[in-house]
Amino acid sequence: MKYKILSAFGLIMATALIFSACTKSEIEKANDAYDWSKVQPMIFSFSGPTTGAASGLAAVKYSVAPRGGSIYTFETSGHGSTIEIDEDWPHIAWVTWDQSSVDVNAMITVYETTAAGLSSDKDTLNVALGAFCPKDFTDFVGTWVGTETGHSEIDPFTVTFVAGEGNTLVAEATAGTPAFLSKVFLGWGETFQAGHGNEGDINLEIDLLTGAVTIPNEYWGQTLPGPYDYRVHGGGSWSGCGSFTMEFDVFMDDSGWRSSHVVITKQ
Repeated sequence: MKYKILSAFGLIMATALIFSACTKSEIEKANDAYDWSKVQPMIFSFSGPTTGAASGLAAVKYSVAPRGGSIYTFETSGHGSTIEIDEDWPHIAWVTWDQSSVDVNAMITVYETTAAGLSSDKDTLNVALGAFCPKDFTDFVGTWVGTETGHSEIDPFTVTFVAGEGNTLVAEATAGTPAFLSKVFLGWGETFQAGHGNEGDINLEIDLLTGAVTIPNEYWGQTLPGPYDYRVHGGGSWSGCGSFTMEFDVFMDDSGWRSSHVVITKQ
């Protein structure tokens, strides 16, 4: 009797499992019932770098806001490139622009194809690519001359970088006055004090492959009279063959309420 009960119970469970396997989930039912032809194809939030270096050495990221069921096609024109779609996120493309020893202007476009096969209009980003010839980090150390504009206007502007850790350049403060945004602090009568953060120094991280210049968001230091505490961040790019140039922005504090734009050439 016990055996018959167990056999009957096993038969019921097997039948339930078979029925469950053949029954679609609520999500699957909703997908089957949805009219995909009603989805209007449209590109949302196309983003990626619009300036950079034509290095041919590293890929940069371009992306759109994704929608379920859609695929995205990325294309470039104006300059050669290699495009790889991210394996896990098909709304992301990694683009390696071919190396160029002269400045070039390129475009990258994207369009969406919905699950119903409808295609959107193309959305386009114009990309200004600077000439790129590979450099050693030591090429960046030394004196640069150019301009600083914005909240600190200096022309000609001169700065000397020393080597920090890794591929980091350091623009050291002079007697408590920072190399960038110096007119702001001189106008306020403030100087950075020893023992606090970067003590007014500014670090620039140099990417030798992509041409990117990054000023990491760091505690800049504390000034007197005050005391007042400041942070600094920013970034831009470097490019060129023979003589080469860096162009970047410097922002005070997270809000960037004081900033300057720097364009300098290696001497």
